[in-house]
Amino acid sequence: MIKKTLTVMFVFIVVLAGCSKKSDGYAGGYGTQFERSARSTFAADYNESKELFTENTQAIQEATTRKFTTSSNLEIRIENLDNGVNTLNEIMNKYDTYTSSINIYENSRNYTLKVPTHNYKIFLEEVMKIGKIINYGETTEDVTLRYYDLESRLNTKKELIKTFQSYLGKAKNIEEILSVESKLAELQAEIDDVGRQFRLLNNSIDYTTVRLELLGPISAANYGKETTGEKIKGLMNGFGDYVSAIAVILLAIIVYGIPSIIILLLLYWVLFGKIGVLKKGFKLISGNKETKK
Repeated sequence: MIKKTLTVMFVFIVVLAGCSKKSDGYAGGYGTQFERSARSTFAADYNESKELFTENTQAIQEATTRKFTTSSNLEIRIENLDNGVNTLNEIMNKYDTYTSSINIYENSRNYTLKVPTHNYKIFLEEVMKIGKIINYGETTEDVTLRYYDLESRLNTKKELIKTFQSYLGKAKNIEEILSVESKLAELQAEIDDVGRQFRLLNNSIDYTTVRLELLGPISAANYGKETTGEKIKGLMNGFGDYVSAIAVILLAIIVYGIPSIIILLLLYWVLFGKIGVLKKGFKLISGNKETKK
């Protein structure tokens, strides 16, 4: 009764507001007829709703079922990753849980799980028994107001679209028909948008999100000892690195060493060799000193 009253009240307000706008395209007698019909249809319920609105607000808050969305993060370390994954799959099948996303790494598995809310607690209890809990956190959000707001808006717009559909048969000309159809298209777009939001919120209420990370053992020894083939492969890789280092050194000698030696020999030849610029300079200076004496 309360929801119906609020819905009718909201419809009446929206209808009256739509009738008073020139942009809606209802001109002349048709606009007057539309407004008069709307008033006669909803006036009684509106007056009743207006009187009861204040006292019903508290009643609605007390009577409605509260709505929550929950999400949790869980990290578990297990000794055998494959066995842990198999156990998790069994628990998921048992409690109608599905995987929203999964990332597979060498020593871990990351899941985003959607668990039916009524199975969430027991599902979590069984998953926690798979291994050692490393980290756990949970977040709960009260979405009651948003839920009932979207529900009310959706129902109101559906009722309103029925009202506008009833006026298609009363239209007197093409202009009025086009105006009503334009309003119907606008309302349908709003219904689609609000409906999408309502479905998403419903899904988040009905299914709890669990972000689960299964971690393998810390020690690499659990993966088995190194085989002979792996040892030979490692030795060959080491020899290859050694050869590569020698090749780099030889290349460096060829590229940088030989040109450097050539430059040094050339300088020596110019300064002290046959040309002997410095040597001749020293002799010239020595000769001048002896002449002065």
